[in-house]
Parts: sequence; C-alpha cells; structure tokens
Amino acid sequence: MGEAVGFFTEPFFTMPKDRRLAAIMFSDIVGYTTLMGSDEDQAFKVLGKNREIHKRLVDKHKGECLKEMGDGILSSFQSASEAVQCAIGIQNEVGKSEITLRIGLHIGEVVFEEGDVFGDGVNVASRLQELAQEGTIYISESVQKEVKNKASIQTVFVTEKSIKNVDEPLKVFKVIIPDSRIIKSRSAKSRSQMTNKKSIIVLPFENMSPDPEQEYFSDGLTEEIITDLSYIENLLVISRSSAMTFKGSNKKITDIAREVNVRYVLEGSVRKAGNNLRIIGQLIDAESDTHLWAEKYTGSLDDVFEIQEKVSRSIADSLKMKLTDEEDRKISDRQITDIQAYEYYLKAKSEINSWTELGMERALNYLHKGLEITGENVLLYYGMGLVYWTYINIGFRNKEECLNEAEKYVNKIFALDTDSVYGHRLLGVIKFRSSNLQQGIIHLKRALEQDPNDPDSLLWLTVTFCNVGRPDEGIPWIKQAIKIDPFNPWHPAMYAWVYIVKGNFSKAVEISIQAYNMAGNQPFFSVLQAIFLAYDKQYKESFAILDIAYKMDPENLWSQMGQCLKYALKGDHENTIKAMSGGVKDKARCDLYDALLMAECDALIGEKEEAITSLEYAVNLGAINYPFYNKISPFLENIRGEPRFKKLMERVKYEWENFEV
Repeated sequence: MGEAVGFFTEPFFTMPKDRRLAAIMFSDIVGYTTLMGSDEDQAFKVLGKNREIHKRLVDKHKGECLKEMGDGILSSFQSASEAVQCAIGIQNEVGKSEITLRIGLHIGEVVFEEGDVFGDGVNVASRLQELAQEGTIYISESVQKEVKNKASIQTVFVTEKSIKNVDEPLKVFKVIIPDSRIIKSRSAKSRSQMTNKKSIIVLPFENMSPDPEQEYFSDGLTEEIITDLSYIENLLVISRSSAMTFKGSNKKITDIAREVNVRYVLEGSVRKAGNNLRIIGQLIDAESDTHLWAEKYTGSLDDVFEIQEKVSRSIADSLKMKLTDEEDRKISDRQITDIQAYEYYLKAKSEINSWTELGMERALNYLHKGLEITGENVLLYYGMGLVYWTYINIGFRNKEECLNEAEKYVNKIFALDTDSVYGHRLLGVIKFRSSNLQQGIIHLKRALEQDPNDPDSLLWLTVTFCNVGRPDEGIPWIKQAIKIDPFNPWHPAMYAWVYIVKGNFSKAVEISIQAYNMAGNQPFFSVLQAIFLAYDKQYKESFAILDIAYKMDPENLWSQMGQCLKYALKGDHENTIKAMSGGVKDKARCDLYDALLMAECDALIGEKEEAITSLEYAVNLGAINYPFYNKISPFLENIRGEPRFKKLMERVKYEWENFEV
C-alpha cells in the first residue's frame, strides 16, 4: 500500500473514543505505487475516482468511511450484509474503470478514538485485503456466517490461514461476483447497449378466476406466449422456469428486469369463468419504466388461441420486429385446435412440472383424454414421451422400459411430422440416455435450429459435449442457456462441469456455488458442489456438505454416493466398501457419470479392478472423455498404470479422436 497523500481536506468524521462491534471493510488499489512512479497525474485521478465511488456507495449502504491510508480506504458498517453488498457494488463500479481493487471484510471489536480506529477488526480486515486476489472480495468466517443465508450473496471457501497477532487460524471465504451481477449493477441504458438482441420476460399471468384450481390455465397461457415469442430469432426470451420464480412476487417491474437483464416485461391476468374468458396484458419498457401498450381481450374459451396469437404479435409489433415467413408460420401454427384437448394438455404440463410420481400418473391420464378427443397429435405425443423421460430422471421407473416408451412416442411424432422440433428435442435426450451421444448431438442441434431458445436442448447439448471430451464446444450453448434461464440451478452446475472437464477446478467451484445456493438443499446439487470442492482439494468444506446432504435424505442415491466419496478420500477402505453396498454401486453403474464417480471412489482406496470395471460401464454408456480419464481426474491416478486401464484408454482414445457430428 502506498504512503498517505492527504487527499481528504478533512476527516470523514470525528467522534469520541468508544469500543464497539463493527463490520470493517479495507480496500486497496492494485499497482498504485507503480502508477504513482510512472504517471503521477493519472495516479491522482485514479485516487480521486476511487474515493468518489467509495464515499457514494458506503453512504448508500449506511456505512462510514473512516480513514484513507495512501491508496487504501478503511470503512465501517453496522451489518455484515450491508458491508458485503457495498463491497460488491464497489467492485462492479471500478470494474467499468481503470481501477483494480482488493477488498477484505471482517466483523470484530474495534476502538474509535479521535477520528482514528484500532483493534482486531481492523487488523484482520487488512490481512484479508492483502490475501485477496485482484478484483476480489475476501471475507472472514464471522462475516460469512452472517451472510450465508442471504440469497443475493454467494461465497466460497478459499483457505484456512494463520495470520500475525491472531490466535486461531483464519478461515477465508471469497464473495462470488458473477458476470450477471456486474451487468445488473449497470444502468438500464448501458444494459440495453450491451446486448445485440431485444429481450423480454413474460411474467406469470395472474389467475383472477373465481376457482383457484384454474391456476393451470393462467400458467399454461404464460408458457404458450413464451413459446410463441421464443420462435423469434432476434428476441431473447427468458424461459418459463426462471419466469415462474416471480410468481406472486411484489417486486417492481424495473427490479425484475434488472435481475434477469432484459429490457421489456409483459405482465397480465386471466379470468376464466365457465366458458367466458378475459385476458389483460401490458408491455412495459423497463429502461424508461413506461407502458408500450395495454390491451383487454374478452370472449369465450374458444377464442383463447386467437387471443394468444394477438398478444404475441402485438409484442413483435411494439418492438418493431419484422417476422420472417417461418416465424410468422410458427406463431400462427396451433398443434391442438380443440379447446378441451388443449385444457387437458395444459393440465398435463402442470403435472409434469411437479416432478412427482403422482404428478406423472395424472399427466398420463390427462394426455390420454386429450388423445381420445383429437386422435393422433404431435403435442400430446410429445407430452407422453416427456412423462417417460421424466420418469427416468426422477428414478421411479425402470430406465430401459421408460426409454422404450419414450422412443415409441418419438416415432409417432415423426410419423406425423418428419422434422418435428418436438421429436428432435425428445430424441436428442433419449439418445443421450441410451448411450448414442453422437445421435443425441445431431437431434439436439436440429431442435435448436428450429427453436434456438429452448433451455433444455441447450443444457443437454452441453452435457453431451462434456461427456465426449469436447467441453469447449459446450461453452456457447450453456452460456446461452444461462441468459435464457438464469435462475435454473442446472445451468451454472453444468457450466461448472465444463471447467471440471477442462481441469480448472477452482473456476468450477466459483461457478457451481451459484447452483448450490439456488437449489437449496436438493441432494444432487449439494453433492455435486461437494464433489467439485473435493476436486479442488477443499476437503473439509466438501465433507461438511456431504454429511448434511446424507442426513437430510439418506435414501437418495446421490447422498449415498457422496458418502462413498467422502470415505474414499479419507482412505477409509472399510467404510467406503460399506457405503457402496446395498445396491448403490449397481444403481450407479446404470448412469455414465455415476459410474465414473464409483470408478473414482474405488481407485482412491486401491480397488483397481472394480474401478476399471465401473469406468468400463461409463465408457459403454457413451462417455468417451479420454483427456479426463487419462490425465485430468486426480481421483483416477491409482489405476493409470494398470494394463487393463491402458487397454481401455486405447479404445477410448480412438473413439474420442474419431468422434464426429
């Protein structure tokens, strides 16, 4: 840190001596001393700009700027949450300038005396700032405990370090500042300038019907309008799953737009009473907080398709978007024209979205009723296939039987429409599960040619590229998925998996913490986060998460596999074998990633033959990631010298090098 230059003409404040607990923030300009030596005028400009940013944001977050020490600034806050939010805001602000900061935060007892401040709180914050990487925020465990339940603040464990004049080793955490947060901190004007595409979120239409059970209809209308708008190639449309997170929200329209980084917002309501229907919609420009149009549509239930199309076209007209002939055709096209069958389809989709076994049974019942009315129908067949695909993912039915059923409905779809987007989308994920990853990529790409805004196709295409050892080819697809569906934990989780496959474990941990925090206590995401931490050698944090996941749901396969990994990493042979018993390993070998995890666990405890057998299962299921197996995974090191492993790698290398789409 440079010497004090006395740039403040008076202290930030003066107060009598007192002792209190406070959140202390210490910031420092990276490279300031060098800049001062090479360009003094520029150095003073940087210092003044840094001071202006700090003063404004510290005041905003109810803090006090206490002291300037050369190029560093010491500030105090009454709450850890305000301190961290202020630090994020500062890093976002300086990220748009030539300034680079390191920031440290700690809660501790401090003494204020004659305009100065002393104590452990100051010392620890200063040490954290010195440890921090350029452009980052490092916090102590005391701060992390205060903010860990704040949805808007994400942290990741960095290290445990002994520091001078502090008795106990200090646990250090890093505050995650994802790109999306940097974007959100900017003005609406700059956000709109950053994107090449016009962008919109369709908020869940409010159910104003006298019957609350009509909720499926308002949700279905929301989803259908999202689908229509998604066909417009130059319009970025936030997906259904992220839009639905705002259902019942009292947030301001401008705040919602900022959270998902879009310019336009559509909101509305639906009232359905008997056969009578009233739909109100309004389109808002969040940049200027003005209404572009507002319409009320009344009629009978039979008019719903016409109204839906009018809403979609009104949006396109308001945004001055000229539709191509293909886009115009897709918006006009109605896969179901019978209103009763359409209602059955909407009810089925609502049940499928529940991801419960009972919900799947109800969905099949509704879809069968719809088919009785319409006869053969692409959309209803797609719904049937989707149910069996979902059965596989939630583990309630035999995988092979469900794959066969799902593929049966794909064949029915293609018999009606040889190039159906629904058929390609469904067949793409089926081929992934049935070990034909090459065909999976082909069909998913074909689906995305017709519907480039489908987040599920984008996600599974990324996963497939990772499993065939082509992670870089998955990056643009998963980035697009995150833009479209920012609140879906699957997307940051799989973006993190891209970096695991590339061998950048620390980057993966930074990204995956978003998925972990979004998902709450779901075993899959908890265990996945723990696995990523283990790859990055953060074993203590990993084991803590694995134990919590197991206590919450000991019957979950992922919770059980997490225990296998924990004991294996500890070198506890007996408990690893015990954790794999009871059918855990047999179940795991049915999935290419689960089989890989079992191979890594066995390799860690020296069960080399079992490890290679599990790895063969993963390869036979289509996972031909030669670089990861042969070099990147630290957990497979024990088996790399085995003749059987080398022979398997010869096969995998050949398939990996010759994989073409």
